[in-house]
Amino acid sequence: MWLREQLARRVDGSSLGLFRILWGLLMVWESIRKLPKADGMYSPEYFHFTYSLFPFVKPLPEVWMMQTEISVMLIAAILITIGYYYRAASAVFLVIFTHLFLIEKIYYNNHFYLTILMSFLMMLCEADRCYRLPLPGKWGRKKETDLEAQTVPLWNLVLLRSQIVVLYFFGGVAKLNSDWLAGEPVRFWFSHKDPSHMLSMFLTQGWFIYMVCWTGLILDLVAGFTLLSKRTRVFTMLLLVVFHATNSTLFQIGLFPLIGIGLLILFVEPVLPRKCFRWIGTKLGTIPHGVLEPHIGTARPVKLASWGVTAFVCGWISFQAILPLRILTYSDDPGWSEVGQCFSWRMMLRHKDAFLKLKFDPPEAEKYLEEHPEILPHLSKVHVERMVKNPHFILQYAHTVSDALKKEGWEDVKISCVSIASMNGRPYQLMINPETDLAKASYGMFEVPDWIVPLDKYQRPGQYPKTPEERRDVIAQVYKEHVPETQEESHIKSRVKYASAIEYSGSIQ
Repeated sequence: MWLREQLARRVDGSSLGLFRILWGLLMVWESIRKLPKADGMYSPEYFHFTYSLFPFVKPLPEVWMMQTEISVMLIAAILITIGYYYRAASAVFLVIFTHLFLIEKIYYNNHFYLTILMSFLMMLCEADRCYRLPLPGKWGRKKETDLEAQTVPLWNLVLLRSQIVVLYFFGGVAKLNSDWLAGEPVRFWFSHKDPSHMLSMFLTQGWFIYMVCWTGLILDLVAGFTLLSKRTRVFTMLLLVVFHATNSTLFQIGLFPLIGIGLLILFVEPVLPRKCFRWIGTKLGTIPHGVLEPHIGTARPVKLASWGVTAFVCGWISFQAILPLRILTYSDDPGWSEVGQCFSWRMMLRHKDAFLKLKFDPPEAEKYLEEHPEILPHLSKVHVERMVKNPHFILQYAHTVSDALKKEGWEDVKISCVSIASMNGRPYQLMINPETDLAKASYGMFEVPDWIVPLDKYQRPGQYPKTPEERRDVIAQVYKEHVPETQEESHIKSRVKYASAIEYSGSIQ
């Protein structure tokens, strides 16, 4: 009874309305940034790596169709910003953004995942109660002049705030690993920053690296909870603004810092934006003195949230809190096996350098592919760089190559590989069992496949090759151990340096 009463309690909708405007503007920017990518990362001409549950999701058949789809998403983001046809616009934006997200797993990013979750929750909320253009319409809410009508049920804010707490807390939990506590891979990234960077004098200092790592860890673990407390809220907000601003200068992480700062509005007192705007209006003389605030706390008949709303709020929060914990059941580091890496708020935790060589039995199949490269999947440079470090992507690619060979009359071709990788500066090792027939292997979402070679966690991280030549020598040595038919070391090194249609080398974060 108490929970249902609290969830139904009406609070001022001005903070949610202001957040809707900022969220809409950020999504307008995101949509504009995606428009040029219609003939790139979303182009139907490229091969696309898919999510296990959504292999059927494909880009639209023509580039102009993808451009039109993204343009519609842009219009929806504008409508969200001004609060016109809000629910319909939110639904359209959510569907299109989710489609773009599911087209290509190789571009998975936590802030894209967060955008989908927040867009879904915003669609359910009454975020158009305040600060919307007074435009009439059957599907859009008319402008309310009654202050009482500019309130929202508390469960709107509970849902959104809970999602942000989950984001921060599990981002911190993921950092509780020996590599991060030892300063990796931050140390490596800082060592490769441009000397002209504004913080270059600190980036190679050990104390600064540890400060960045440990500050990020502690802040992630506690920030979500201290934002909920009135006593610590303002101080936490200031820390997070500095935190996100610093991340923006140190790392290339897109809109996430701006999104992180914008999310803070949801934690202020709901009536605070209205009070601020009234104070400004009073000073400017546009609002007369003595105008009353909405009497949110006055006595009124008790209203309970429906059982459906209560069950959904509790179920959503529980699911979001449980989903990241699935990695505890896996036998290997998610950063190495990539199983559980997505949808668990694991951010900036590993640097992987990898080399891949596909092998075919009979060998004539490889020669046929080299003579007919047009039957191979069309990969961009980014595809190649990210595929080589991810066993799931390698498996998808092998399956696609196998299907292409079958269409050409090649039946029962065994496809294996020599997959060599290093994570966070550990010694290079095999990532995939070279005896595995990838054409017949499968990938489970809830367990690490036995064809993925476990990471040797006892090897010390931070031992990065100092030069490209040293990198080639090390990889060539590991390669030679597992390809005994190739004995000429110079030949192996050239294969590491130059990639053919079925040999790939790349580094990824």
